[in-house]
Amino acid sequence: MIYGRSLFHIIASLIILHSSGATKKGTEKQITSETQKSVQCGTWTKHADGGVFTSPNYPSKYPPDRECVYIIEAAPRQCIELYFDEKYSIEPSWECKFDHIEVRDGPFGFSPIIGRFCGQQNPPVIKSSGRFLWIKFFADGELESMGFSARYNFTPDPDFKDLGVLKPLPACEFEMGGPEGIVESIQILKEGKASASEAVDCKWYIRAPPRSKIYLRFLDYEMQNSNECKRNFVAVYDGSSSVEDLKAKFCSTVANDVMLRTGLGVIRMWADEGSRNSRFQMLFTSFQEPPCEGNTFFCHSNMCINNTLVCNGLQNCVYPWDENHCKDQTAS
Repeated sequence: MIYGRSLFHIIASLIILHSSGATKKGTEKQITSETQKSVQCGTWTKHADGGVFTSPNYPSKYPPDRECVYIIEAAPRQCIELYFDEKYSIEPSWECKFDHIEVRDGPFGFSPIIGRFCGQQNPPVIKSSGRFLWIKFFADGELESMGFSARYNFTPDPDFKDLGVLKPLPACEFEMGGPEGIVESIQILKEGKASASEAVDCKWYIRAPPRSKIYLRFLDYEMQNSNECKRNFVAVYDGSSSVEDLKAKFCSTVANDVMLRTGLGVIRMWADEGSRNSRFQMLFTSFQEPPCEGNTFFCHSNMCINNTLVCNGLQNCVYPWDENHCKDQTAS
């Protein structure tokens, strides 16, 4: 049952919704001033100098049936401060069960919640404990209001205040591909990307052949400061290097193999100045799903790998089917 709405208002709302092309994952951009534009309804953003985002149509009423998720990322060893403009109004409700803003301390919808906000009083200044904030704006089908404008900037992470002014991080990226390959931290030094004493934030982009996916298996792994993710970690992304595609992140004493759903894998290693003894070595294998073609080997784990990888001394399958009978073949 809809309260306080005439049939005329319902029809008018539907016309506005249709004409604006509004969806729960809309992509419209709104101008908040002559020099500032809001980001899209639902984006991942990491502008170095901070920025502004708003609810759709702000300062006019936001449309109904809208869900926008904004993920803000700071650089390593920085935190985020989030401010909401005083011109703020979101449909009030008990415990903000209807229209609301939800803020979480991290990059995911399951990160620790900071607060849920609605009504006429703008939220207080919000500070993250690390590099990410996850913000969701939700509007149901009734009682739209002005919405919000939010501004964010970055501040030094207090956990690193004793380090003083930090040097810029060196550029550190690698491109790899083919049926298989070894990704390893020693490449940073070998290829002159950084000295042994510099903090690094390195990315390896692995591109599989067409119609292929990627299987990643750790051959070596050790974090110098285990369980301190702010200081060192190895992360795996599936499809891009954005946080939405983060597949796994390792900073403890154990790292597991990872099966990607796309043909683009990104391996990221962060190590601060006191964690440069952290290391890893990873084997990547490109594979296709069955039925296997003539030049491939069936791994018995929904994988078809290139025939050249059979009996090559490395386990490219999830289970060692590709290396099981190599001695028998050599003897014959």
